[in-house]
Amino acid sequence: MVTTHRLFADAWLDALSVETPSDAAASVIDAALARVDEALDQFRARVQEVERGGDSARVAPLLRAETAILPDAAATADDAVHTVMQRVAFKRRALLPLFPPLLERLRVAHGEAAVVCARTRWRLMARRALADPGGPSSPIHGHGTRYVKSDRFDARAVESLPPGDRVRADRALKRLGESPIPVELDFRPLELGGVAVAGLWSVKAGGSNRFILRQEQDRRGPFFIVEDVGPWRDEVAV
Repeated sequence: MVTTHRLFADAWLDALSVETPSDAAASVIDAALARVDEALDQFRARVQEVERGGDSARVAPLLRAETAILPDAAATADDAVHTVMQRVAFKRRALLPLFPPLLERLRVAHGEAAVVCARTRWRLMARRALADPGGPSSPIHGHGTRYVKSDRFDARAVESLPPGDRVRADRALKRLGESPIPVELDFRPLELGGVAVAGLWSVKAGGSNRFILRQEQDRRGPFFIVEDVGPWRDEVAV
């Protein structure tokens, strides 16, 4: 499972002690750096398998990994390295310069893993919006831009956002019906990995969140069905 994969193990530094020669200590750190890179590659491969599987039930676990599990793992890894520094490097000051590159690599690797999760999560969300679209849950709202929530939306919002963010999202959505659409809503085609997803649009939903909208047509003209919402990272669009 993606949510149980670790990018660092305390045991990788067990060989370090105050008696470890400088060259040997450097080799231990270099090996740990290589293992972090290897673990990140394995993580990417496992997330790619999730994406190829196309199971929208993985959206929630990916979000948990991205927003909770990976940040917690990054903090735990950082604490573990600092513990070794206190045990070894603070008694052998010559070894201190070996540790900052490992601390930085751990920070970056966990951040990259979170972006990998976010990219796959949004691709699964987009696929779900197209493959399992909902119907209007109420009369259509808005003037210049007409919109309505999908009857799938509320369940998806509960999966992706805490209550406070859902309230902010509803407030942002009401502004979509203004004419013209406020520039700050950043209404635009949904792009993932530098490619526009045909038929889907995106708009800010308060904070770092965004909606997924699907365009439809009735006798009065085009309107948008709001299918989904979730935390957004700009790296997802790149």
